[in-house]
Amino acid sequence: MKRSDIGVTVIIYAFTLFFLVMTLELPPDAQTYPLCLIGGLLALNTLYLGRCLLRARGGAGVVNDLPEIFAGFQWKQFGVVCLSCVLYMIIMALAGFYAASLLYLAGMLWYLGVPRGQALATIGAMAAMIYCVFSLFLKVPLPVGLLFK
Repeated sequence: MKRSDIGVTVIIYAFTLFFLVMTLELPPDAQTYPLCLIGGLLALNTLYLGRCLLRARGGAGVVNDLPEIFAGFQWKQFGVVCLSCVLYMIIMALAGFYAASLLYLAGMLWYLGVPRGQALATIGAMAAMIYCVFSLFLKVPLPVGLLFK
């Protein structure tokens, strides 16, 4: 078992607990899909944790792999991505879900150096997928933003 495995499973359990609490605040009809996703994530995470524990019990022990994992960590890139997530939420409150999502995606693809053609194809495909899944299939009301109310 690697030390990073412990951190990853704990973080996933924390996220699923957070989203479970938020999901239970939704109306009962809106809880089905998120609960299925949360249940699946919990099951997969538990299976992974069990596999890691069996491997550790088999004599491998706990190996500290964190220095190797974070050897080439790019703090600047991490900071820019975190800051852009905060800006995404602010833009979503102002301009709505669709505009904020497409701006965020375009900005991140540009910042990470994705070629222009691939970025445009990705943005187009994601725009169509977001619209089809959320608006047509799930019929979920999405934030429209203060500018469009």
